[in-house]
Amino acid sequence: MDLPFPENSFDVVICSQVYEHVPNAARMMAEVHRVLRTGGACYFAATNRWSLIEQHYHLPFLSWLPIPLASAYLRALGRSDAYYERHLGVPGLRKLTQPMRIEDWTGRILAHPERYGAEYMFPTRAKRLVSKLVYDWAYYLFPGFIWLLWKQDVPAADGPGNKR
Repeated sequence: MDLPFPENSFDVVICSQVYEHVPNAARMMAEVHRVLRTGGACYFAATNRWSLIEQHYHLPFLSWLPIPLASAYLRALGRSDAYYERHLGVPGLRKLTQPMRIEDWTGRILAHPERYGAEYMFPTRAKRLVSKLVYDWAYYLFPGFIWLLWKQDVPAADGPGNKR
């Protein structure tokens, strides 16, 4: 959240499954934006708050709950003393990643996991089919996303490559 690099230092930044673990995700993303050069990209992999099964504890609806209830849920199951993750839904992720342009690669990876080394995520044809259906028909419930975020001179506008 306080990178020791000057502005415009990098062409690429990797931010994979991090935002929900830091105390201030907005500050973290501001640092990513600050150190990226104009035209640079951030690989951003993010878990969705509205995923049916929370991906850290593998419990249904955990991330849907208010933090005190989520913490009580984990304590009742003896899994943790508190729920520390702070997940966002799609609108929150979009707000977090402003002013960068979002290029959603999730659907491309779902369509051709072998091309992107992601076969392990969809080991069976059934899992791939169900994942594609959820992505296409219930995007806001999809468990996670892989976005490329592009730093631009001007604020991003919705374009044909952006899943909105």
